[in-house]
Amino acid sequence: MKKANQTYLFILFTGIISLVLCIGGNCISQPLSLLLLHVNDTHSHIDPETYTVPINGVPTKIRLGGFDRLMTALNEERARDKNILFLHAGDIFQGTLYFFEFQGQADEAFLNLMNLDAMVLGNHEFDRSSALLAGFIDGAQFPALSANIDVSADPVLRGKIVPFIIREVEGEKVGIIGLTTPDTTTISSPESTVLFNFPVPGARAAVAELEKQGINKIMVLSHLGVEEDIKLAQQVSGIDVIVGGHSHTLMGNFSAFAYHTSYSYPLHQKDPDGKDVLIVQAWEWAKVLGKIRLTFDDAGNVVDDQPNPVFIVGEAFDQKWQDTNGDGQVNEKDAYTPVTQENAPDRYRSIVQYINQSGQARIFAEDPPGKQLRDRYCLNVQKLKGTVIAQSPVDLTRNGMNSGPGPLIAAGMLEKTAHMGAQMALLNPGGVRVDIPAGPVSISTVYDLIPFQSTLVLVTLTGQEMDNALEDMVDFCLSENGYGAGIYAYVAGVHFSLDLTSPRGQRVFDLKIRQKDGAYQTAQPQETYHLVTLNFLAEGGDKNLTLGKIQNKVDTGFVDADVFMEYIKGKTLQEPSEELVTLSSGD
Repeated sequence: MKKANQTYLFILFTGIISLVLCIGGNCISQPLSLLLLHVNDTHSHIDPETYTVPINGVPTKIRLGGFDRLMTALNEERARDKNILFLHAGDIFQGTLYFFEFQGQADEAFLNLMNLDAMVLGNHEFDRSSALLAGFIDGAQFPALSANIDVSADPVLRGKIVPFIIREVEGEKVGIIGLTTPDTTTISSPESTVLFNFPVPGARAAVAELEKQGINKIMVLSHLGVEEDIKLAQQVSGIDVIVGGHSHTLMGNFSAFAYHTSYSYPLHQKDPDGKDVLIVQAWEWAKVLGKIRLTFDDAGNVVDDQPNPVFIVGEAFDQKWQDTNGDGQVNEKDAYTPVTQENAPDRYRSIVQYINQSGQARIFAEDPPGKQLRDRYCLNVQKLKGTVIAQSPVDLTRNGMNSGPGPLIAAGMLEKTAHMGAQMALLNPGGVRVDIPAGPVSISTVYDLIPFQSTLVLVTLTGQEMDNALEDMVDFCLSENGYGAGIYAYVAGVHFSLDLTSPRGQRVFDLKIRQKDGAYQTAQPQETYHLVTLNFLAEGGDKNLTLGKIQNKVDTGFVDADVFMEYIKGKTLQEPSEELVTLSSGD
């Protein structure tokens, strides 16, 4: 009898709740819960990349990313949840041999297979012709968005780019607006028929149009960079979530792998009406799958968010755990060797347990259809590596000041970015790993020469800051961690003298910068100049504190190896005849 009374009370309670929710026959909408998945700046990184991270205090090489593993992660989420949006925040083009060979077709095949909901156009989508981009959009099974690009005067792109789309999730409409950095005009190569407007007016117009259609759940798919996303959130009302790209920003907590970030995931900002706006971004190269569950109330407000961005990790690991050099002990002098279930089961299980329990990463197997697709494209890429692209009649050897391949790489960097305002180029000796022997130069040689996939960064600095940056480089190269061989920097477009007998701060003098007419002009301490360098140096690598502190920097996304291949293709190589770095007694 007691059980029957409990049943009756439960039925009565649920009936009352239903009556409250449905008044006059009109039922109040229930909260909408959807899972947002996102990537950005994948740059044709179809293969995973190897990184060294601490696991249980031991340096361990792991593989991050890989489109076939990303597909496994997506499939797992879709098997658990049908209310999913998967978005790409731009810069699909450019970055590896997959783009060099297939011009975006390999990326498109994967993203179609992944059932991408939408992408925003990034600046690198305009590195080639309008015709190439138009062909990519035609073949994509997902829309290309941007509310601040005007292609009305472009005969092949006209009508192919839309400002926003509307997706329906559980009967609720969600608006997704695209915004592209207006810097594309200077950091890429768009045709003159494509105009890039300021993003804020475009965002306001798109929000107004969506709200006019009764849509109050609005996302922005942004390729502006995280700092511009923050400004956008503060200036435009009506946006709930900004899914970002362009700045390659890692957001969230990945401290278990010694990655320390400056931004939370999500980052909360207030719009002009005091409403919360959530900003998310997922680093780069599909190494992270951005993941956040969003709950919207009937008024379109995000009333709950459950973030869980994850590193996409492969199953292969390497540690220094064997005596590879035969000295009778295992230490840092030994080589990394594989750790597998077969050769070191306990060690392998410990690595897997650490990753899975971190809450910041997951190990994913290769998706079979994805692996099949990757293998098909990879076969061509492997063949491509043997392709001869240039000839070198002499050995190009790193044996002295600004010698060997280094100054050629610097010259290529400068040529690639001159239209963006670059006046001089600088790279570190450690970024050039091998000599180029006389004979044919293959793509494989280039990747051995410049293996780090560094990107070109434009730095705006004064003449004094350039002088200080060179002083930093010389001081590092003279230290016990330096590179030796009497090499202190590789440069193009700049000349300076060195007195190595002087104290730090007085070693570099007679700094001159090449002008458009080819003449060198003495650098003025307070005058502004534009330098192109590698992201490693721009971030303060090799203790270049001067460059690391400078705020006015733009990462072009151009990869050093790709730029060098483009520069030397079809050429007969020879070292620059100009002596750009001079050793002097200072007298």
